[in-house]
Amino acid sequence: MKRIGIIPIFGIGDLLMATPAIRNLKENLPDHSIEIFVMSKVHLDVLKGNPHIDRIHFFPFLKASKFEALRFLLGFRGKFDVTINFYPSNRYHYNVFAFLLGAPIRLGHRYLKDDLISLNFLKNRTIKERFDRHVVLQNLDLIKLLGLRDDNLVDYPLQYLLEPHEIEEAEKFPAFQKREGVVIGIHPGTSKLKGHINRRWPPERFAEFIDLFHQKFTQSRVLVFGGPEDIDAKERIRDLVREKDRLFLVDTPTIRQAAALIHRCDIFVSNDSGLMHLAAAVGVPTVAIFGPTNYRWVHPWKVEHRIVSLELPCSPCFYYSPRPLKCQAGLDFKCLKELPASMVMGAVEELLASIK
Repeated sequence: MKRIGIIPIFGIGDLLMATPAIRNLKENLPDHSIEIFVMSKVHLDVLKGNPHIDRIHFFPFLKASKFEALRFLLGFRGKFDVTINFYPSNRYHYNVFAFLLGAPIRLGHRYLKDDLISLNFLKNRTIKERFDRHVVLQNLDLIKLLGLRDDNLVDYPLQYLLEPHEIEEAEKFPAFQKREGVVIGIHPGTSKLKGHINRRWPPERFAEFIDLFHQKFTQSRVLVFGGPEDIDAKERIRDLVREKDRLFLVDTPTIRQAAALIHRCDIFVSNDSGLMHLAAAVGVPTVAIFGPTNYRWVHPWKVEHRIVSLELPCSPCFYYSPRPLKCQAGLDFKCLKELPASMVMGAVEELLASIK
């Protein structure tokens, strides 16, 4: 049996956007062992129960020493026929990882920015990234390098499998005890790494939107999601919102509990974040707020959604590279800071009307 090794994918959203390609690999190459390396327990939770992955190799790369990581990797050297760096992975760490595994076929992208310093030449079967093509489709393009044909590939939805007991447990959450009215989830956070805190719509704007929503939908409830790095934004929203009895700050120990609660919401309103993709993966209609990042790459996939963006001439300015996110136009991220709550409210109303 031939073995395909998938190089670690850091972001939750990026991992979810690789699941359609992984499913296509297994369906088209059923005699191959599809194996993936992951670096955190969160990634294990995201992939739990996925029937298209034969083995998951967990190692805490971010906490281990370089020596420990190298010893772990060399234990797999020469054991894979193919390795795949799914898009986006424009950092030298991922390319060195694949090179050390020593597979004769190493798939990945060549990038339009910082391609050389990220050592993308260490891969030997590549395609160029495209600014106008969704990540899911760029990953499907990549696996064609294994001889898979267009007519055998399907642009499946993102894959995340909830268990019945998780859904039942979510029903006990206080916001769902009242059956009347609309329940929405929001995510005011993002990763803070590499300047990505600048992908956030300000919490003050989220609070304005929630007040508008409560006024329009008198029996509505709002769940505010986010992990430890989002606490400040969540608490700021709570402090500013007028009707605090209809606002619920969600604090879940695991992403699986968060996913079950999101699944129960009528719609989800979010920055460009991993939870935005998680909402899409569990089939929840989504309003996605974009500023410096490219919604053509990462809009909610295969779910009813609306994009909210000021569409400034300088947007999007973000590209995948090892460099931190900065406002290229020197406008201090005007694309998000000046985006009014009324635009998000309009998108929510339009989305709710379309799914009734």
